[in-house]
Amino acid sequence: MASLLKLATKLAIVGGATVLVVNHEVFGANKYTQQIVSKVRTSLPDTAEAFDQMPTKQELNNSLVESWNSGVQNSFKWLADAPKHTCRLYSLVSDKIKG
Repeated sequence: MASLLKLATKLAIVGGATVLVVNHEVFGANKYTQQIVSKVRTSLPDTAEAFDQMPTKQELNNSLVESWNSGVQNSFKWLADAPKHTCRLYSLVSDKIKG
């Protein structure tokens, strides 16, 4: 019974947050988002510092691109080094088998 109540509470919180986001068009045009941020800043002045520390869209985009490129580079580096690692593994296994 307690787990059902816990689940219902979580669903209510997520549902309420979703309704608020959709009704206030948070992911709509940039001007709506700026209006909402301004309302939150005036309503809750303590949040101003948090909003000031938020990265810009360009910073997020650059970070995403850098992460993606790093992942691609590491994948291809691993593929390029695979023959070397395979030879080393073969040597280790054959040495263990030979005794």
